[in-house]
This record gives sequence, C-alpha cells and structure tokens, in this order.
Amino acid sequence: MTEADFTWTRPVELELPCGLTRRFLNAYDALDFLDAEWPTRRGFAYERAIRLCRHALRGSRSSELARSAFLAAAAEAGIRECTDLARHISFRPQRNRAVA
Repeated sequence: MTEADFTWTRPVELELPCGLTRRFLNAYDALDFLDAEWPTRRGFAYERAIRLCRHALRGSRSSELARSAFLAAAAEAGIRECTDLARHISFRPQRNRAVA
C-alpha cells in the first residue's frame, strides 16, 4: 500500500484554536494529529475518526470515509474548517519579479 492509496481527493484545512491554519493531506496526517495534538481526546466523533483513519491506513476502509470522520471530529471539538482563502498558506516558491 502506498501513500497515494490513503491520500484524500481534497485536503482538509482547519483553523486551530491558537489561530494557525493546518493542512491535512491524508489519513496518516489526521491520525497523527488526533493522537498527538487533539485538544479533547474524547467524544463519539473523535473515537470514530481514530478508528476509521487506522482502517484507512490498513486498507480495510475508504480513505474518504476517514476524511469525513475527521471533519466530524473537528466539528465536535469546535475546530472550524478553514474557508477563508486569504488564510491559506502556499508553500509554492514565488517567482522573482524584476526590480525597477
């Protein structure tokens, strides 16, 4: 199984309580965050997201199902999905512009 097998068709971007925006590309990113940095480690949606992300990594469940569960866990924890395009961070290199 390769990373492409559990990468989401659309990344999830969350507005964290500290004010930062964080991008999650796949079930592995989500599971790592749920295990290590999640603000409230309880709740039905949280437990379901953990379970479905693990299943997605093993290949026994859909990766997109894990994505939906991760978004539900974020909503349960009061973490909003980032919808403000101005806050999206791009890691693409900027083209050099001619200086006059």
